[in-house]
Amino acid sequence: MHAGARVPFYNTTMTRILLLYYSQSGEAGRVAETLAAALRDPDVDLSLVRLRPKQEYPFPWRSVGRFFAALPECHLGPLPELATPGFDPDQKFDLVILVYQVWFLTPSLPVQAFLKSGHARVLRNSRVMTVSVSRNMWHSASEMMIRLLAVAGARHIDNVAVTHQGPAWATFITTPRALLFGKKDRFWGIFPPAGLDEKELDRVARFGKAILERQGRLHQPDAIPLLTGLGAVSINRRYLVPELIGWYWFRGWAHLIRFLGRLGTVPRMASVYLFVVFLLFMIVVVMPLTMLARLLLHPFIHKRLAEYARRLQQPSGQ
Repeated sequence: MHAGARVPFYNTTMTRILLLYYSQSGEAGRVAETLAAALRDPDVDLSLVRLRPKQEYPFPWRSVGRFFAALPECHLGPLPELATPGFDPDQKFDLVILVYQVWFLTPSLPVQAFLKSGHARVLRNSRVMTVSVSRNMWHSASEMMIRLLAVAGARHIDNVAVTHQGPAWATFITTPRALLFGKKDRFWGIFPPAGLDEKELDRVARFGKAILERQGRLHQPDAIPLLTGLGAVSINRRYLVPELIGWYWFRGWAHLIRFLGRLGTVPRMASVYLFVVFLLFMIVVVMPLTMLARLLLHPFIHKRLAEYARRLQQPSGQ
């Protein structure tokens, strides 16, 4: 696939872009395809590659137990084997764009597997733009992604957060419904469709066009962000504390579930269903209490939250 833009002053060579993505539910795929369409231009050589595990994860999951059984591996491994990606990891690209889903507050397992594979050497000393696709809690996954990119030797220049449509209370219903049963339509007259709406995809397309307009920066020696000032990341501070708490709970349960047995054993499945009950309790009881506590403690923690939010917006900034 070829795409690109004409920038008279800077664009003296063809810009080579590698766009990598993994999509199980199809939402990250829609983002990748939207970016690819926006990058279509004669002066850009674009390679669009879908990462594939050797054993595909089902969509829809159709089983609560099967879905939540992936939690320990997301946080602790082991990671799945990938089919050989369709690109030469020793080629040099001016920009690598990595589109990833968020699973249990971490990057999805196939993306983690890629970042720790031999093909990840394509990232070394390369400019990398990350694009997370999630319900709304992407912050912990972004922090983990930054650490993995640092280990891979990447030059992280931009971070984009793409989130599903609908208010948070509605996505607690619409997202599991889509993941478990594949149903993404509006229902009961009050719940919006699941996944991404056209407004969010239009926003993604604007970022693609901005890459074309600013691609001259990719031919300069410094790793300069391309999306500064475009609102690539929007932070809702109400979610920061609940997500941080949730990440530690997920991590603790991951250790417990894995300790109780291998995937498919009775003790492990029993612990998975116990975790589901605990998660419902967290959503119904603990999260509202956490929101209240955050309001009460706001004078004492707002500076730390503000600093955390600023860190999450990097390297693109607002």
